[in-house]
Amino acid sequence: MILIAICGGTGSGKSYLSKQIIKHFNKYRVNYICQDSYYKDFRDLNFSERCEINFDHPNSIDFKLFYQHLKSLINGKDIYCPVYSYKSHKRLLKNKKITVCDILIVDGIYILLKKNIRKLFDLSIFLDVDSEIRLERRIKRDTVERSRTKTEVIDRFNKMIIPMHKKFVNKSKKYADIRMKENYSFKFISEKIEVLINEIS
Repeated sequence: MILIAICGGTGSGKSYLSKQIIKHFNKYRVNYICQDSYYKDFRDLNFSERCEINFDHPNSIDFKLFYQHLKSLINGKDIYCPVYSYKSHKRLLKNKKITVCDILIVDGIYILLKKNIRKLFDLSIFLDVDSEIRLERRIKRDTVERSRTKTEVIDRFNKMIIPMHKKFVNKSKKYADIRMKENYSFKFISEKIEVLINEIS
């Protein structure tokens, strides 16, 4: 199984690139995991308390479970990935089964932060996109999909996302095999993945 990491700040296009890869390599068994599914379980807190949590800080991620699940897939065992609700800020009771596959795409802002997790990936990509573009995308997504107001999105972006990006996310790009700007070449990325597939074959 080939593990591909897609990292970058919020709104950098991680999920879009993941979908491109899945579509392009559809003759293989390709699965996808988003690190957002591994937010810690804060269901013991009430909704207003959960709203105050800085989900853009690494402390909000259950890295232990995330690592265990990736290792299980590498070792040929299916997993049951948590399902997180952005509207209620908590894990749901249901899980999503992720089966062993040929290519596993993993995206998240902190997937290159921990050394033990970084070492699992065969290829890591960091999308280095300007904050103005990322904020615009975040506003569009969160107001439509997550029931946020524009003011709420901008406030959270300035108070939590930007400081955490500077302190943690941006520094992790030095660990990426490939760093790409906004107008990257998908052909270049797909060729890199083809090389990995041929090496394993």
